[in-house]
Amino acid sequence: MRRWNWSIRAWLLGLGAAVALPLLLLLTWMFVLELRRERGEARDIALRFAKATAAQITSQHATSVVLLQQMARRPAIRDFDGVTCDSLFPVVDFFPQWSDLLFYDRTGRLVCSANPRGEDALLSKAAQQSMGVIHGDRRSHQPDVRLMRGRWISIITEPVVSNGGTARGTLVLLQWFDFDRTEAPLPNTVITILDRDGNVIARSVGAQGRVGRNVGNAEVAKIALREREGVAEARGLDGVSRQYGFTRVPALQWTVYVGVPTADVMAGVRQMYLAGAGGGALIILMIIAVALLLSRRIEKPVAALAQAAESAADADYGRVEVTGGPTEIVRLSAAFNEMVERRSESERNLKALSERLLTVQEQERMRVSREIHDDLGQALTALKMDVIGFIEKSRHSPELAPMVERILRTIDSTVTSVQRISSELRPSVLDDLGLFAAIEWEARLFEERTGIECELSVPDEMPDTDPVSSAAIYRMFQEAMTNVARHSNASRVEVRVRERSGELLLEVRDDGRGIVSEEIANPSSLGLAGIRERADILGGTALIEGVPGRGTIVSIRIPLSALTESDV
Repeated sequence: MRRWNWSIRAWLLGLGAAVALPLLLLLTWMFVLELRRERGEARDIALRFAKATAAQITSQHATSVVLLQQMARRPAIRDFDGVTCDSLFPVVDFFPQWSDLLFYDRTGRLVCSANPRGEDALLSKAAQQSMGVIHGDRRSHQPDVRLMRGRWISIITEPVVSNGGTARGTLVLLQWFDFDRTEAPLPNTVITILDRDGNVIARSVGAQGRVGRNVGNAEVAKIALREREGVAEARGLDGVSRQYGFTRVPALQWTVYVGVPTADVMAGVRQMYLAGAGGGALIILMIIAVALLLSRRIEKPVAALAQAAESAADADYGRVEVTGGPTEIVRLSAAFNEMVERRSESERNLKALSERLLTVQEQERMRVSREIHDDLGQALTALKMDVIGFIEKSRHSPELAPMVERILRTIDSTVTSVQRISSELRPSVLDDLGLFAAIEWEARLFEERTGIECELSVPDEMPDTDPVSSAAIYRMFQEAMTNVARHSNASRVEVRVRERSGELLLEVRDDGRGIVSEEIANPSSLGLAGIRERADILGGTALIEGVPGRGTIVSIRIPLSALTESDV
């Protein structure tokens, strides 16, 4: 009889039905709670923003006053000769909060300027036209805030008096009054600044028609002017209900208040998340109860599938048998078994191919090495003998002596190159004296070529190895030494060969920069891949580790049983 398996969707529909009703009730409760709390939080945020704006205005004003006072005391300004402006006027170029620094003489004539550029120059020109004639009777240090070219600007003055007490003129500092440039914490936030009489000095939204107007009778203005600092819900100058936070700027006797529209506050969801934590616990308990029932149907097949996947990750391919649970899991198990079988077969084929390629490669190297050594080497030796005999029988000429010597040197150099190429393809010492003698020979050759000190430790007695295994181990050692020479920047390398616990251990350790994990895992690092591949074919392992600034360690472990059985 065929057993019916429900789909995952059917199980989830059952879970959703169990959760939907309590979730709706919970969301209703959280929404009611949110409406009560969001207003209070909006007021607190508005107050913090008002304090931050007031602190910014205070700091900016204090810095500007200090600059004006210091400039007014400078001899070049106090005793101005009417021609040369003080060299410190361009100081405003280095501070983006200032637009221009101007010096007017006592007749109200502009005599010096910082000569700003770009937007600052346009703003300075507009401000000069707006200020008109500057006299020393202006109120010092009290900012005159104006909206020009779509930007707020603050004008501060400082009288200049000579050493004898005579009025010499007035310094005027134009600075950007960016009280509304800071990103508001909530949308549609409105910032308003009032003087102590209730006149609007500046407003971030709807400034036209309100700046300079007395609004002391407005609901929010009455509250803000009456109390030094606090929060309130009131209607603004435009009649919109807002959550307000307000504070004073003592240095200027200004009041800053920040308002967030009540309608926007109602749409907030931040407190909804906090309140949802309590209700979430109830939902979790209900989901757990339902999940316990559902897990009985799906836990066993999923666990079996997970265990099979973990085994596959460790290259221990096994099948998974699933008969119960959702239809999707049964189908997934069948697909997984097919995938594992194909992957296992593919890896077997690739390993066999790799073994065959390495075998053919080594055989081809051996053949080419012998042919170069035997045929080309003998031919060059015979050529040298013939050349020497020809020279001896030829008529001696002092003019030909340098050419004869050059020909003999070229032949000797060619013989040496042939021997070197033949040795690199397949060192004869590997076939004549064995693996460990070849390792010693390669280490000495490495030290001569690179100048890197090489310390070698090889036991007197080591197990015999067949030619194929010897070639594979030698190639791994040769590749490790090549990496040291090319990439490590090392000054010293240690080579250790040991027999431990039925394994042959070959370790190459350098004191270079240390290989990093990205280089080890890089698929283009063919040398490292070749080391691991040869070790795997011999049934061993190759571990490559690097410590930044301290060096790299290549550890190769080969079972002794594989040294006489390899088919590489």
